[in-house]
Amino acid sequence: MHPDSLTVAVLFGTGTPRPEIQEILETLPQLSILGHSCDPENFLDQHQEKSPNLVLVEMGAGDAVPDWLEKLTEGLPQTPILLCSSNRDPDFLIRAMQVGVREFLPLPLNPADLDAAVNRVWQSKKRLLAADNRRGQIIVVTGHKGGVGATTVAVNLAVAMTELMPERLALVDMGRPFPDVANFLDQEVNYSITDLIHNLSNLDQSFIQRIMQPYGKKIAILHGCSDFKEQDGLELEAVEKIFAILRGLYRFIIVDLSHWLDDLFLQVIMEADQVLMLTGLTVPDLRNLKKLWPMFNEWHLAQNKVKMVVNRYDKGNGLQLRDMEQITHQPVFHTLPGDYHTLMDALNQGTPLMTTAPRSKLWRGLEQLAERIKGDNPRGEAEELVGAAAPKRKFWVFSKART
Repeated sequence: MHPDSLTVAVLFGTGTPRPEIQEILETLPQLSILGHSCDPENFLDQHQEKSPNLVLVEMGAGDAVPDWLEKLTEGLPQTPILLCSSNRDPDFLIRAMQVGVREFLPLPLNPADLDAAVNRVWQSKKRLLAADNRRGQIIVVTGHKGGVGATTVAVNLAVAMTELMPERLALVDMGRPFPDVANFLDQEVNYSITDLIHNLSNLDQSFIQRIMQPYGKKIAILHGCSDFKEQDGLELEAVEKIFAILRGLYRFIIVDLSHWLDDLFLQVIMEADQVLMLTGLTVPDLRNLKKLWPMFNEWHLAQNKVKMVVNRYDKGNGLQLRDMEQITHQPVFHTLPGDYHTLMDALNQGTPLMTTAPRSKLWRGLEQLAERIKGDNPRGEAEELVGAAAPKRKFWVFSKART
């Protein structure tokens, strides 16, 4: 048996076996097939004593998500469901994700697609096995476009959280093309994440602590890569290893993540326990979000992990929070008021708002956000599976053009 073997049960939801699917499954050495069934109603009873590691469901070209599929995901809550169908209608896909389907594989089934999906399941299984041994929580701050204030929120959120706990926390700058945390805090950069990438063979807690740059008594900063050429060298495996070590060092790791929708973005989101997605509340913002949110659903990111934060919120601009909630189908997690002059003073001085404007509404809003993050602190959301990430950098939706 393959050392990374997973058990799989196959359900032909149309009631008719498809031999070509079983043949493809048999070509993957990491899979051990428990059996197949053409009876959706009794499938759960057949696997009550021993649940498979994953279930492959074939649905042909069905137009609607059947009730038995939702019962299946509820009956096997810890088992990833892979759905095969030739129906690629967005409403169908979103509904499938809502009932708990983890992966969608188009028909006719491509062996490479199935192999990639199975590997993602295996990686998720390994992360679950290691979850009990890790302590730190990764909080990613990002936006659906440039200029929404991700660095401002990440930096000040880190400062606010230090007021709520005795431990140190980490602030990681993954801004591209311009990592700005050092500028926001008026620091000269001595070392950066590039130094870690170049020394992966020596990477351990001691080495990372020497690279982290202190800010005050409670924040350790991992500065970003300012060399444009070096930024393409941030390999996904290296990022995973860095975050694994950081989890063992710090209770919270705040990540300032740029909005480029490439493999590195997805890797960091996959590592995160919570993602604060910043946006404004304008018609263009809502239109962009309406295009982006179905992709988050497809990548299994939208439910619970990605939380909307409306920055520069103004109740009098004609739009309401429910306009955004109709798109995301979840309540807005938090709002932050606009305070341009106060913020500009802090940026120009290179200091956090706690120092320059501790009584401002914006700083109070950031303190409240920190309290919510510390109180929420979920386990397990980081184990959600996401869409395929190819081994080499590519672009998922947009190019590297900045908005």
